[in-house]
Amino acid sequence: MIRPILQRVQTVLRSAFSWRRRRELKKRPGHFSIRRKPLLARIPWRLLCCQKRAAVAVLGAAALLGWSMLDSRTVGADAGQIVAEVKRSRPEAPPLPESASMRLDGRVAMMLQIAMLQDAIKRLDEIDSYTATWEKQERIDNELSDLQKMNLKIRHEPFSVYFKVEEGGEVGREVLFPISGDDPRMMVQLMKFGGRLPALKLDPNSSLAMSEARYPITMAGIKEMTEMALEIRQQDLKRISKIRASLRDDRTFAGRPVYAYTMEYPSKEISETYSRCEIYIDKELMLPVYARNWGWAAGSADSGTTDDSLIEYYAFKDVKLDASLSPDHFASSNPDYKFR
Repeated sequence: MIRPILQRVQTVLRSAFSWRRRRELKKRPGHFSIRRKPLLARIPWRLLCCQKRAAVAVLGAAALLGWSMLDSRTVGADAGQIVAEVKRSRPEAPPLPESASMRLDGRVAMMLQIAMLQDAIKRLDEIDSYTATWEKQERIDNELSDLQKMNLKIRHEPFSVYFKVEEGGEVGREVLFPISGDDPRMMVQLMKFGGRLPALKLDPNSSLAMSEARYPITMAGIKEMTEMALEIRQQDLKRISKIRASLRDDRTFAGRPVYAYTMEYPSKEISETYSRCEIYIDKELMLPVYARNWGWAAGSADSGTTDDSLIEYYAFKDVKLDASLSPDHFASSNPDYKFR
C-alpha cells in the first residue's frame, strides 16, 4: 500500500527536477540540440506578397467598375425623367388578336350586371341633373308606336322632367312634370292646330296620360330605368340555371364602347313578359344607356327579335351629367318653352 505511493512521489520529483539534468547534459562535450525557427521566420512572406498584389488588383478593378456604374443623380430627384427612361426602354406589348374580347356567360355575367346596376344607382344619386337625347318606342294596347326622339332634361331633387319631341310622333310636343311644387300634375302642350290650344294638365297616372305611354312620367330617366332593370335581374338570379345570360365587351352604341348584356328566356314559364332583354352600360359613364326588350309573339311560344315581339326600347344619347340645371329649366314660364 505504501510502496505505490512512494513510487508516484518519486516520479513527480523526477519530473520537477529534470531541468537540472538537461542543463548538465548541455554542458558535456559533443552535445547538440534542435533549434526551432521563430514564429515570424516561419511565415512565407514571398507567397503572401504575390497574393497581396493579386488582391490589390481585384479590389482596384472592383472600385473602377463601381465608379463607372455610379449615378450622380439623387434617387427620386427627377422622377419624371426616370419614368420617361423606363417607358423608352420598355419593350412594346405584342398586338392582341382582333378576336380578343371578354365574354362571360351564366351566373358570372348576371352577377356582374347586377353589380354594375347597383353602382350606377349610387352614381346617379350623386348627380343633381343631366340632359340627354332620349329615344323611345313602346308597345301600347298591342300596337307598336313610332320611334320618338326627344330633348330630355332631368332633375333628381326634387324630381322634375321636361322633354320636347324632336322626331317621330307629334313633333314639337312639350311635357313638363310637375307643374309646380304645389301642383303635382303634368303639363302637356299639344301641337295640334298650330299649338294654339291651352296646355293640358293631367294626373300622371290618368288614362289619358297613359294612353301614349307604357309607364308614367314619374318613371322617366336613366335612374328609373336602372332601378327597374335591377329589380328584374335580381329575380332572374334566383332562376339563373334556366336563363341564358351573357356579356360582351366589344360592342359600341352611338359611337361609344359599352358592356352589352343579353338575357334569353326559354319559355313563358320562366318569364311571362320577356323572351329576350338587352341592356348596354356605357364604359365611360358606367350608366345604362340602352335597353331593348322583346316579348312573345302572338300565337307563338318561340322568342323573337322582330317588331312583332318588341315590347319597349329606350336609349339615352349625348348624356351630359354636368348640366347643372336651374329651377327655370323646369318652370312653365320659361321663355324657351311654348306652354300656354
